[in-house]
Amino acid sequence: MDMLDAVARQVRRAPDALALTDHRGTRLTYAELDSAARTAAGALTSLGIRPGDRVGLVLPRTADLFVLELAVLLAGACFTPLDQAQPADRLRLLVRRASVALLITDDEELAGAAGVPTVRPDELPTRDGPAPRDPGARPEDPAYCLFTSGSTGTPVGALISRAALDVYVAAYARLVGASPRERGAQIGSPGFDVTIDELWPFLSTGASVHITSDADRSSPRALVDWLRANRITQTYVPPLLLESIFRLDGVDLGEVRLIRTGGERLAAYPPPGFPSRVLNEYGPTETVAGAVFCDVSAWPDRGILPPIGTPLPHIRASVRDPRGAPVPPGTPGELYLGGPTVGIGYVGDEKRTARRFVEVGGERCFRTGDLVRELPSGDLEFLRRLDDQVQLLGKRVEPGETESAAVAHPAVRRAAVAAATDDAGRAERLVCFVEWHPGHGDADTADLRAHLSRLLPGHMVPTEVRTVDRLPTTPAGKIDRRALLRARSGPARPAPTPQALVPVWERVLGVTGLTVHSDFFLHGGDSARAVTAVTEIGLRLGLRVSVREVFVHPTPAKLAERLTEDKQ
Repeated sequence: MDMLDAVARQVRRAPDALALTDHRGTRLTYAELDSAARTAAGALTSLGIRPGDRVGLVLPRTADLFVLELAVLLAGACFTPLDQAQPADRLRLLVRRASVALLITDDEELAGAAGVPTVRPDELPTRDGPAPRDPGARPEDPAYCLFTSGSTGTPVGALISRAALDVYVAAYARLVGASPRERGAQIGSPGFDVTIDELWPFLSTGASVHITSDADRSSPRALVDWLRANRITQTYVPPLLLESIFRLDGVDLGEVRLIRTGGERLAAYPPPGFPSRVLNEYGPTETVAGAVFCDVSAWPDRGILPPIGTPLPHIRASVRDPRGAPVPPGTPGELYLGGPTVGIGYVGDEKRTARRFVEVGGERCFRTGDLVRELPSGDLEFLRRLDDQVQLLGKRVEPGETESAAVAHPAVRRAAVAAATDDAGRAERLVCFVEWHPGHGDADTADLRAHLSRLLPGHMVPTEVRTVDRLPTTPAGKIDRRALLRARSGPARPAPTPQALVPVWERVLGVTGLTVHSDFFLHGGDSARAVTAVTEIGLRLGLRVSVREVFVHPTPAKLAERLTEDKQ
């Protein structure tokens, strides 16, 4: 049974059961979800949308967005969700690269500049309209397109087929025990592949899905309170937030029985007595989402970082050397993923598709670019990337894309972007090293950052900009990013007093009257503002602070104490 049939079966089974709620107070039963989606699908077909067409969705993260995703699938087309929080220039670029047949948005500026047919969501009927006829979509037709950062300087859109989505949704629902008894949470950003996990396995099995506000999903304490108040039974939590929740004293998660995490390396295990099971998830966007899983709550060897685990039954994972030959267990190699959830390829990028989607032993596989090894248990351990790509705040970043944006600034002659890492090898921040044109220099740093902020989402804007006379190269002639990171340590600066950090908190949060004990997240802070705080601390105090440190030490007093420890 495909996913749309499974959702329709839940509509027939329990039409009055709750399907979707959001932070605005919207509550949709399965019957209401079905009616709204089918009416919108009819409207899409009347506008000329056909199987294979891509429909761009640039909308707030509410129930309406996911109703329209379902409507696009019912119309036989391919939904392309884009996060509204991205800069306007980048949104226009993504809409063009997706080659959408129709854009649905309430962003009037984007609608006027996109250069494609555009409608507002309220212009599509959502109740009591004619349902679409069977559009005749084939299993191999695309279901959705999600964009990731691109090494060539432009983002790339990964296309996933309807057949791949069907297989994945059914397998994931079995893995996590999705059923009508479950109350799932939706906290991922539009355009992030975790939303596939959060939505469709639950709606296809009769569960309810509850959509958080941005404020509730960004703060460890606020998220815990929201999960408990909404009686959530399982949820995705990104590693950075989850590790902060691990550190909370006496955490009460209410009815949460399972927490799923992934998107970047998990560097901590649940503490003794932690009330929920934790499932570590690994998987690239190009294979739908999760492909390999580990129950880290039950993992016996706490002497290594949490493994990524073993593949879902439909996934065939192999570890291979640079020539593509299998390596013995325990030997590091590149992870290849095969099976029915391997994606179609990249939109408009045949060369990149040919490099990453390859045939091995008669089966189409995706080369992940990740170095792993097989442990004696058969579980896979993630070691590192084989290229420059990093995971930052749970999102894939190709430094080449940030570099391309930097060299577009008229004062920049050459630029290189590298990721500083923590003790677990995870990216903490991006650092941009700049060779300036004659007559330019450090005074242009603020304008460069403003330029990058107009072109890139916040997590891709470097929190440090460093001037260099010349970018060093390796013997092969490539920029030596490791050498740049090693050389970037300047003269030591004294650790700040807590009082010196209070104005940073107030400036970033837009409030006054804070003290050294004011919690960043209890006064409106979130992950995006934490990035801004890190940048402010670097620019104004000359100190390197990671976003993780703000999460773990969220008051000026605690963060100053941590920075003082580093100086000793």
